[in-house]
Amino acid sequence: MSYVTPVMAVSTAMLSLIFDPWQEFGSSSYFDSSWHITRSTLLMLFGGMLAFFMVLTEYILVSVTSAVTVTIAGVVKEAVTIVVAVFYFHDKFTWMKGVGLMTIMLGVSLFNWYKYDKLQKGNLSENEISRSSTQNAAAKYVILEELEDQDDDP
Repeated sequence: MSYVTPVMAVSTAMLSLIFDPWQEFGSSSYFDSSWHITRSTLLMLFGGMLAFFMVLTEYILVSVTSAVTVTIAGVVKEAVTIVVAVFYFHDKFTWMKGVGLMTIMLGVSLFNWYKYDKLQKGNLSENEISRSSTQNAAAKYVILEELEDQDDDP
């Protein structure tokens, strides 16, 4: 993440300089007074911090569990987004959204059933699994820190 983030920031900044309409900043109602500039800047920083912490959380989640778990969490997030859009924002609930929601629920249910079945066949308790995955995650971070320390030594 520490190697990819600067590259992403530089490439995004270059694309923004090329494609974004910078001349429209002066006429925008979001930047026409010092209060609007402050408010817009704080909102952008808040959104950026949320995005950063979401990516950091996803990175830690993948290193502790698996990419499949993150995918399932993303699918559940999409289902919650659909439900919130319908009930809170009063979006129209179409048959396509209904089919998508049912597909999500079926997929998550099958995945959970598969994991439960795998857990039962392995005769492992959930406590043992959570302890072993936590210990493995801690070991990964210790190993990474030791490698960084070795790289710093001449």
